[in-house]
Amino acid sequence: MRNFKENYSLVRILHAIPEGEEVDVYINGFPFYNDIRFAQFTPYIYVPEGSHIFSVYLKDTKDEPIVEKTVDVKCNELITMPIIINNGKVDLLPIKEEMGVPTGNTSKFKFVHLVPDAPDVNILMDNQQIFSNVKYMDYTEYEELDPKEYKMDIEVAKNNTIALTNKINLNPNKIYTFYAIGKIPNVDIIQTLDGATFLI
Repeated sequence: MRNFKENYSLVRILHAIPEGEEVDVYINGFPFYNDIRFAQFTPYIYVPEGSHIFSVYLKDTKDEPIVEKTVDVKCNELITMPIIINNGKVDLLPIKEEMGVPTGNTSKFKFVHLVPDAPDVNILMDNQQIFSNVKYMDYTEYEELDPKEYKMDIEVAKNNTIALTNKINLNPNKIYTFYAIGKIPNVDIIQTLDGATFLI
């Protein structure tokens, strides 16, 4: 995965529907990835530039997709696409990632709110607020921080109550995304390396 193929991008899927069944994903009627369980990411897969129909089916069925969405993929993009619930219906949320990795012994990260029954949240690192009022299905810009261990607090925005605390590590010259998934009270934070990390 160290070099892009010409006129292709890299796309991966995240199953982010709490208590959701395993699913199979197709692109333009052809298998993309099968047996995706809740909280699982697929590998990044090469997708050619253009408009593509992504169809999600319950595992081992292909009668009726639970969601079907046309996604425009441009050349040389990195995309993570969570499967989510949007207004009571299954949806796909394409999230583009930065192509470059941080230099000069720094790290970058962003936060994605995928907990459907959770309120707006603030994100604090070592008690310093980094992001504020992040809503369900929102994702932040990237923030650059020194590489080290941090205490990450997820705070309810309206009353500043700490809802969840994690110890996390940021390594130098890496780019991360933190995904909040699940349902209250069973919320998890998944820390992943973005695809750009593997392209250098």
